[in-house]
Amino acid sequence: MEASEILKQTTILFVEDDLIVRMALVKFLKRRCKGVIEAENGRIALELFIEHRPDVVITDLEMPVMGGLELIDRIIEYDDKQAIIITTAYDDLKHKHSKVRAHLIKPIDSENLLETIISCRKK
Repeated sequence: MEASEILKQTTILFVEDDLIVRMALVKFLKRRCKGVIEAENGRIALELFIEHRPDVVITDLEMPVMGGLELIDRIIEYDDKQAIIITTAYDDLKHKHSKVRAHLIKPIDSENLLETIISCRKK
C-alpha cells in the first residue's frame, strides 16, 4: 500500500499543550489523514482515546493536568499494542518509554512526522 493511502486510512490522537504547535500540526495532519482528534493535556486525551480508539497516538510529554508518560501508561492498560509516538524537546533517557514506537524531537519536521506515522502503521 502506498504511503498516502496508509495515511488516508489512519486516525490520529494528537496531544500537545502548546496551542500554536497543536493547531499547526493538526491542520497539517487533517489534510492527509482520515481523522485527527486533538487534546491539550493527558486527561482529556485519555477520555478521547477511550471514546475513539485512534490508530496512532502522538503525545507531548511535559503537559499540565496529566503528562505524556502517565498518559502512555494509562493507554497501555487499555491496549498494550497501541501505536504511540512521543514528541519532546529533550533527547534523554528520562523522556523515554519502552512501549513507545518512536520519539520525535521538537521542533517537529512535518515530513518526518508523516514518515514516522507510516512506519508505525506498517508494524
